[in-house]
Amino acid sequence: MSRIHVLPAGLVNQIAAGEVVERPASIVKELVENALDAGSRAISVDVEEGGLGLVRVADDGCGMDRDDALLALERHATSKLRDAAGLAAIATMGFRGEALPAIASVSRFRLETAAAEDGHGTRVEVEGGAAPQVSDHGRQRGTTIEVRDLFFNTPARRKFMRSAPTEAGHVTEAMVRLALARADVAFSLRSGGRLALTARAGEPLAERAVLALGREAHRHLVAVDGERNGVRVRGVVCSPDHSEATARAVYLFVNGRWVRDRSAAHAVLRAFAGSLPAGRHPAAVLFVELPLGRVDVNVHPQKHEVRFADPREVQDALFHAVAGALRTAPWLGRAAPAAPAGDGAPTVESALAAEEAAGVLAWARSTRPPEGSGASLPLPRLGDGGTAPLAFPVASEDGGARPAGYFGSLRFVGQHARTYLVCEAPGGALVVVDQHASHERLLFHRLREAFRARAVPVQPFLLPQVVTVPPAAARALEGALEDLRRLGLDVEPFGGDSFAVKGAPAALGGVDLSALLVDLATQVAEVERGSAVDDAFHDLLATMACHAAVRANQEVSAEEARALLDGLDAIDFKARCPHGRPVVFELPLADLERRVGRR
Repeated sequence: MSRIHVLPAGLVNQIAAGEVVERPASIVKELVENALDAGSRAISVDVEEGGLGLVRVADDGCGMDRDDALLALERHATSKLRDAAGLAAIATMGFRGEALPAIASVSRFRLETAAAEDGHGTRVEVEGGAAPQVSDHGRQRGTTIEVRDLFFNTPARRKFMRSAPTEAGHVTEAMVRLALARADVAFSLRSGGRLALTARAGEPLAERAVLALGREAHRHLVAVDGERNGVRVRGVVCSPDHSEATARAVYLFVNGRWVRDRSAAHAVLRAFAGSLPAGRHPAAVLFVELPLGRVDVNVHPQKHEVRFADPREVQDALFHAVAGALRTAPWLGRAAPAAPAGDGAPTVESALAAEEAAGVLAWARSTRPPEGSGASLPLPRLGDGGTAPLAFPVASEDGGARPAGYFGSLRFVGQHARTYLVCEAPGGALVVVDQHASHERLLFHRLREAFRARAVPVQPFLLPQVVTVPPAAARALEGALEDLRRLGLDVEPFGGDSFAVKGAPAALGGVDLSALLVDLATQVAEVERGSAVDDAFHDLLATMACHAAVRANQEVSAEEARALLDGLDAIDFKARCPHGRPVVFELPLADLERRVGRR
């Protein structure tokens, strides 16, 4: 007697339900996606007991006739896919034909649908995967599906469900993602008889984004729209003035489908580098659009993950679109000069930037006291270009016109606590600028531009320094050696898990190369190589700028303050220091007058 046998159809559907139907929110997602594929313009969802007691999804889509309604409950029956060629260019939300039979196998299921406006429709009822019961049903064009008593026939699954409020929260989050994806469709969600979510068809994305990011985030939204190598990125991000404690506030959609992609989310985070405090994360709703053949959506049971033909081009498109939007947004200043291509010849501007950066770094290294000595770093005078390579020029009395921009428009009033520059903005607003944070941002901008130009000075070693790293780190480094060489780290394999470091950027004087290589290797293993190197050097350059910047409790003359303010308008991300701390605080005149009782 054969020990291998074919499983009954009902059991097969219950097994499939283990992948497709994770919780009530999964049912809402699958049914609403079907409604969207049916061309619906308005979708309403009702849930009871967090969806465990009832999930009802009603739409005004194209509906189905009786034959299609019965076929829809067969496994792998679908109207959205015809052949293998279609699998490589999927434009619909669903395509496998698994959801309805899987849902019907673990619930008391009812489908009511009509394909015409003549009032004649079909009702199909299935209890726990049993044979469907079919009857006539009068209704208007569209489809309504009711799912009751989820997992009533699989108590082992039912006991792993969370409380009703928790499951209701997951349902709401699923609806938010679907509503964000289709701003042209009206959505409503009722939970326990109470309206939990509503969204009008055709409302602006900024308004729809409030569903996910909250009303407080609305005033911080910055529009994003860019294209790179055939990948378009559009949407909204919050300025660094609004951040979140976790990375969950980055909503990423690929060709209209919400997805989880750690590398893509990291590209968004990189665009905020140096403008968010440590431990804080950006908030964004971003749509990535690319040809269907360059993304595979058939890689996850619930289609939450996708695979890109070229992940790096998607990450680059996200990074440049978000960073470009932030640089040109109010409070964040003009766009930074574009860095030359990595393999191109350095421009005159990049050569000057490299020379300036070398001077700053040489000064910082030569004046840094020995570690553990307790001595403080000597502080250069801001306006003394002869003694401080990092100084920016102080305009003479008959100097030219001040650069246009927010900081250039400020009238310097004085210095408070030898740490803050007190200014008056047009219109009477009181503006306070942190002298250390602002100068640190200015210096960091100079160093970063030299780094982007791939013109950071390199110091060859008289004798190679042999560094041994853990095996996993060694394998990651072996694949990134060319990237490291382009950035000034001359590293070669030295056998086993060892590497010979023959040269390093002059900025790395005294750094622990072993720790640096291990950190780089860890980042390379997690994200794409170019971004890993950029991230590591961002922290290094931020540290150097911090050491070289004017300190708190240091006198600053009016001329030096004016030069600092004017210099800020020539850089990007001027409202935050490289570590994410605010540079400026503004108190509008109306608020000031209210504080002192004049209003």
